[in-house]
Amino acid sequence: MSKASVIDFFRVCHSDTKLLEKFEQKNLPEVIFHAKSLGYSFNGEELAEVIGGMEAQIIIERMGEAIGANSSLWRKMWGKSRLHYVVEELFQAFSEAELKQFLN
Repeated sequence: MSKASVIDFFRVCHSDTKLLEKFEQKNLPEVIFHAKSLGYSFNGEELAEVIGGMEAQIIIERMGEAIGANSSLWRKMWGKSRLHYVVEELFQAFSEAELKQFLN
């Protein structure tokens, strides 16, 4: 299991909209299970660490805000599934070089 697998999963979801749509309606255990069947092996903790790192960097460094209930990032998830928000608002915001920081 690895954070690299999380990034790879987000990458394929970003490039394959049909796959993203397939996963959008699944809950966390289902996402992890079905992602594993496609060769992406990660657990909920690794997924949360990567997502949390992305959110923190966007909020603190790019938006110049404190992490809290009033962060303007949270408005970007309104009306979207969690996975769609993660792929389109978080993952997409980082270059390939920047994504490497989330592997540690």
